[in-house]
Formats: sequence, C-alpha cells, structure tokens
Amino acid sequence: MLIVIVGSELGCAQEILIIVSMLSVPSVFYRPKERADQSDAVREKFFVPESNHLTLLLLHIYQQWRTHGYRADWCSQHFIHIMAMRKVREIRAQLLDTMGQNSMSVESCGTN
Repeated sequence: MLIVIVGSELGCAQEILIIVSMLSVPSVFYRPKERADQSDAVREKFFVPESNHLTLLLLHIYQQWRTHGYRADWCSQHFIHIMAMRKVREIRAQLLDTMGQNSMSVESCGTN
C-alpha cells in the first residue's frame, strides 16, 4: 500500500493502481505451443520503446484493454487471460475505493 500512497503524493496514482493490480495476479499472458511465434509477435507490440520495464508493459496492456472496452475478444486476440484481467480490474476498483475512503488524491501523470 505504500507505493499507492507515494503514487498519490506524486500525482500518478492512476498509473500506480494499474501497475499494482497487474502485479497482484499471475501472468496475464498465455503462450500456446502451437501458436508460440504468433503469441510472441503479438506480445512484442506492447513493449514501450522508451522503456524495457515490465511495469510499463503491464500499464500499457491494461490501458489498451480499457481503450477497447474491456472486451474478452480483445484479450483472446492478444493472448491475454481474460479472467486475470477481470481480477486486475476488480483489484484496481478495490484500491480506488480504499483511496476514496481515505480522501487520497487519484490523479494521472499522463505520459510523464
């Protein structure tokens, strides 16, 4: 919870909530043996050029899923476990609720 508090103080709580939630579940990726190359190629599209950090990869995946309406077919097309992503969304909502109960700021740092 400390990272969430610091994220609130630094004005990047929205992003921290996503990262913490994504790290709270087992891997969101799946890699079927018969489609391993295709899975790897799709996963590469999520890498953030400015960084090689796993956290930015996870943040980008969640943001893309949200942009596409939290759709299950989007997850399937990108070799991502829909049940894991639903759990991520649930954890994020719980953390957001806790922050609201404690009058914590929930701002986004945008692209900074």
